[in-house]
Amino acid sequence: MTYQEWDFIADSYIPALGLVFIIFAFKKVSIYGWHSQAYEVLGVLISVMLIYGIMFIDNVFNIWPRLGLDYSTHTALSLVFVTHFSLQSKNQRLIASLSMILYIILMIYQKYHTLLDIFTTSIIVLPFITLLQFKANEISTKLNKSKR
Repeated sequence: MTYQEWDFIADSYIPALGLVFIIFAFKKVSIYGWHSQAYEVLGVLISVMLIYGIMFIDNVFNIWPRLGLDYSTHTALSLVFVTHFSLQSKNQRLIASLSMILYIILMIYQKYHTLLDIFTTSIIVLPFITLLQFKANEISTKLNKSKR
């Protein structure tokens, strides 16, 4: 495959994750209603805002560039959705994790980011988005159980 074809695949990954998230969210809304699903959606939206907030801070203070690195917005946004899917079920965790590993390999192959860019970005954002989404899913699960 050509660089451009791989580039198209890489550029499609995050929108595809977002589309799958939306489809699953609507499916859960049809089962449990908007109220409980709103917490999971809110957890994802706050996580996305956090990712862009960190990007803004990095752009202002040049944190990653001072270390000779690049904040990987690609990685951070992917982790928002991968984290969400990973908290849903073991199957989703496996598929999402595998897709993330393949995406990391593709980002490195396409020279979007280095492994160190990806690693440092992940170490900073993952604890925050995991906590946010874990709490959101916890609330959602409690509300879902009360609907059954």
